[in-house]
Amino acid sequence: MTPGGWLLPWLLLWVLVPEAVAEPDIDVSFDGSRLEFRLDAVVGAPPPQVDAVLHDYSRLDRVLPLVVESRSLGEVEEGVERIATRMRGCVLFVCREVDHVFDVRAIPGHWSSGITVPELSRVRRGHMAWRIEEQEGGNARSRLQLYGYLEPDFALPRLLGPALVRVWVRSELEKSVGRIEEAALALGEARAMAVEVR
Repeated sequence: MTPGGWLLPWLLLWVLVPEAVAEPDIDVSFDGSRLEFRLDAVVGAPPPQVDAVLHDYSRLDRVLPLVVESRSLGEVEEGVERIATRMRGCVLFVCREVDHVFDVRAIPGHWSSGITVPELSRVRRGHMAWRIEEQEGGNARSRLQLYGYLEPDFALPRLLGPALVRVWVRSELEKSVGRIEEAALALGEARAMAVEVR
C-alpha cells in the first residue's frame, strides 16, 4: 500500500457518511430549592416539524420524559394558551408526581415562553423560554435553545442531594432531544405520505 493509501478509505467514509449531530450543550444548576437549566441542541429535523411537535400540547409525554399527561385548557388571553401537565420523576427510589400549569405565548421564529401559574401548580415559580431556528448550513436541521427555572413547592428528601438531582435532570434533558427528533421526523414522514395519497 502506498504511504498515503490508508488515508483514502477514511476520506471516502468522511464524505459518504452523513454528518453526525453534535452532542447537546446542557447546563443544570440546583441549590435544593431552585432548579435552573439551559439546553442548546441540534435536532436532525426541519424547524416547522420540531415546532409542531413541541406545540402539540396533548402529546408532550412523547417528547418530554418527565411529562406523563398534558392538555390545553384553552386560551386565557389573546395569544396565550394555558397548558396543564402532570410530571413524574424518580431519582433512586424516591418518586414524585407534580401538577404544573403554565401559560404559553408561542411566537414562531422568535423566543416563545411559558410562565407557571402557581395557584394551579405544585410549583411556586417557573419560567421557560425557547427558540427553534434553522441550523446554519441547512441540511434540514434545527437549533433548539431552551432556558428556564422551576421552584417546586415541596422539599426533596435530604438523601437526594443537589448533585444527584443535577445529574438526573441533565440526563432527562438529553433524552428529550432524541425524542423530539424522532417525533419530528415521524411527523414529516406522515405529512409526506398524506401528500402522496392526495
